[in-house]
Amino acid sequence: YKSLEDDGSYESLHPEFFAPDHVLLLDGRVQSTRYGDAPYHESIVHPAMITHPNPKRVAVIGGGEGATVREILKHSTLEKVVMIEI
Repeated sequence: YKSLEDDGSYESLHPEFFAPDHVLLLDGRVQSTRYGDAPYHESIVHPAMITHPNPKRVAVIGGGEGATVREILKHSTLEKVVMIEI
């Protein structure tokens, strides 16, 4: 067992692999985790953003914890992104 202290171990050099996961629950159901949301949000954002010839403005309705907006902001053509939480 290695600690996450600064002892030069692999664990201390890469704490992101050993730190506890953060989980967002809503009504007792897992909605999002620190490490598990990227594939879902990537798959709903990037196909639409890549298909559009020149996306400049995006509205996200029901943005939740912001992971969808995080993926949208990876596109450099954007001028404005608005998130409306419902």
